[in-house]
Amino acid sequence: MKVVVTVYEETYQSAVRAIRAIENPHDMVEVRAERFSSIDLGAIRAATARPIILTYRTGGVMAPVDAGERGPLTWPGGPDVRDAALRAGIDFVDVEWHEGVSVELPDRTVISHHDYEGVRDVEEIMARMAALDCAYTKLAATPRTFSDNERLLQLLQTANGKLPAVIGMGERGLYSRILAPFRGSALTFVAAGNVAAPGQLTLARALEIYGTHPRQAERVFAVAGNPAGHSQSPAIHNRLFREKGVPAAYTIASVEHFRELEEAFLRGEPCGLSVTAPFKDDAFAFAAPFHVAENARRARAVNTLVNVNGRILADNTDVDGFAGLLPAASRAAILGAGATSRAALVALEDAGIPAVVYNRTASKGDASLEELRHFDGDLIINTLPAGVEVAIPRCRTYIEASYAGAPRAVQADLRIGGLELLHAQAVRQHQLFMKVFDGV
Repeated sequence: MKVVVTVYEETYQSAVRAIRAIENPHDMVEVRAERFSSIDLGAIRAATARPIILTYRTGGVMAPVDAGERGPLTWPGGPDVRDAALRAGIDFVDVEWHEGVSVELPDRTVISHHDYEGVRDVEEIMARMAALDCAYTKLAATPRTFSDNERLLQLLQTANGKLPAVIGMGERGLYSRILAPFRGSALTFVAAGNVAAPGQLTLARALEIYGTHPRQAERVFAVAGNPAGHSQSPAIHNRLFREKGVPAAYTIASVEHFRELEEAFLRGEPCGLSVTAPFKDDAFAFAAPFHVAENARRARAVNTLVNVNGRILADNTDVDGFAGLLPAASRAAILGAGATSRAALVALEDAGIPAVVYNRTASKGDASLEELRHFDGDLIINTLPAGVEVAIPRCRTYIEASYAGAPRAVQADLRIGGLELLHAQAVRQHQLFMKVFDGV
């Protein structure tokens, strides 16, 4: 896999500056030129020693700056811009596939197809693009369901000769976008700054997930949620897999309904799931016929599912995470009454700390949120979703379960954030995932 940094700027001058500013390791640069009114191909070429792909995604006219070039030059239909780019030392030009497309220099062409509406005819289109025998074949589509992602990934298994680049776009496409490089996709496109495509990762985030180069993945794990695109779990678990040297990959399964994942999980891909909102109750119901660990039974929620050679394990490592972070306290308040709240209650019970649950709907908790101002204790655990505003009284220790959105304004001697909780629960979760390789 080659990491391609996409530079998507308003002018060629700002594109040159953006290319020069790239510091993290990468293999190639893609310059998206459709917003340029003019372009100096020589300046673009001189901005980096790495290979460059020049892309003009929609029809239009670019007037070259170089006096020696002819203009205006139409892209992508006419050959003039392609010829000018290649003469200037640009390594590859992107040509959008269509019926009857002409590719004059296949060894310097990225033939590409983009479906921003769905995953339509991808098998046929991939076969027809591959027949052109270009340097790279790139297919990007927009999955709507988990099975759409599986179709995209299947293209990597059926490809002949040169492996193509396969990309799932949008929130729902993150499963295949992240996983494809672990399955041999030739290129992965990441953003230097401005995101050029829906669901595109930044270079920094891609390096957290893949390291310098992804290993081939035999086993797949994922975080399941709706939405889940913000999740930091891929960075955490892929790093742990790299450290252990196991052939595993961790991706994001952002799905509309948990049932989309059930059949695939039972056949072992993915073979492990980190379950987040709003699916922890669904996962608990799904796991009922299988082995449900004590913490999950007490919390009535599952955040971890593992398929160990057909044996299904269900647990709640949120309990372990809270248990590892709890300070000494005389009394606790829990904000919210959902699955994460119930995990916190289990940890508090084991620690011998009495607790009161405050919720927006008082019938689901011990008290309404309006009564929180009367709380007489030293620990507050907030499990409410990010964006839910609530006046929080001063306390000695404050634990925030969410790490999405801006931090809430809280006065506390000790503040523990959602990322700390995420890392704390991931310790036990990783141990459970490793059972897949231990076979126990």
